[in-house]
Amino acid sequence: MKPNEEVKKLIELGRDHIIELALDKLNEQEVSEILKEDFHFITVKASHKRVQVDFGYNVMYLPKNASYYSGILVEFPSLFVSKSSVSNDGENTTFYQPTSEHLKVINFLMNPNGTRTDIFNKGKRWSPTIIYEKEKHYLVDFSARDPYLGGGFSEEEIDKETGEVLSTLSGHYARMPEDMLPTNLLGEKIEREEFIEIRK
Repeated sequence: MKPNEEVKKLIELGRDHIIELALDKLNEQEVSEILKEDFHFITVKASHKRVQVDFGYNVMYLPKNASYYSGILVEFPSLFVSKSSVSNDGENTTFYQPTSEHLKVINFLMNPNGTRTDIFNKGKRWSPTIIYEKEKHYLVDFSARDPYLGGGFSEEEIDKETGEVLSTLSGHYARMPEDMLPTNLLGEKIEREEFIEIRK
């Protein structure tokens, strides 16, 4: 399908301009300024009727009693903003801005030998890794899930002091069966909205 006029005009502005428009909209609602450099990835994609800007993180560390926004989606032309969050028994959810202590823990767990040059996979969306601080260990949660294709997950408990792996749990998500795909009231399969990533 051909894009509507508003979407077409946005696409013509280009990826960088769309991101700036999304940040302007986002910062209307925030107390402190959010910059594109704060995120590990930003994707811009368009269907025939809307454009979505997805801001997010590939790796996060959550101390005890913390709660953060882990992903933000800004949509045009509706100007709708949605935020997903992750929590480690926290109540007041704030924008995620990792401190030096956060980065120290992430490096301790994910780059103990100091050989990895980019543990955050910056610039591209990656399956998320979330590290939760517990009383005597860290819980490292990794998930790669697509509702239509399936995926995998793993959880590791790692000793806070030694870095020793205390336990591991892993598994796979099954892909959604054809007969469980969403349908309308007439029982007809609802076609998924097709998005194309805007790279320029």
